[in-house]
Amino acid sequence: MVTPQLRNCPKCGKLYLRIRDICDACFQKQEEEFLKVAAYLREYPGITIQELSDATDVSVSQIRQYIWAKRILVAKFSNLSYPCEMCGSMIRSGRKCPSCMDTMKQLASQIGKDQDDPNNERNKITGGYIKHYL
Repeated sequence: MVTPQLRNCPKCGKLYLRIRDICDACFQKQEEEFLKVAAYLREYPGITIQELSDATDVSVSQIRQYIWAKRILVAKFSNLSYPCEMCGSMIRSGRKCPSCMDTMKQLASQIGKDQDDPNNERNKITGGYIKHYL
């Protein structure tokens, strides 16, 4: 059995017994904000995320967290989109836009090529020993 640990709440800094990622007071506030956002969305389904944030006084990043947790289903709201984590362009699914995903894939493939290249300066220094055992 795992014993709960004492931690500082990442939102308010208060010391709490870690059962979830935030303290009970912040969790309660977060739930109240969600109910406010959900009620407003039911009343105004064509609203944008910025308008929703302004109307409910809930941050765009918190609303985005509700979307990522699948507590708000973007498909049901035609104008609801949120910013990409990397570039800020508006998207309706995932965490990154297709352009940023392509960039990340290209960088990952480039890193893979660099690590496999025997003429790479880093590979010459290690002699492949560490790479072989990792």
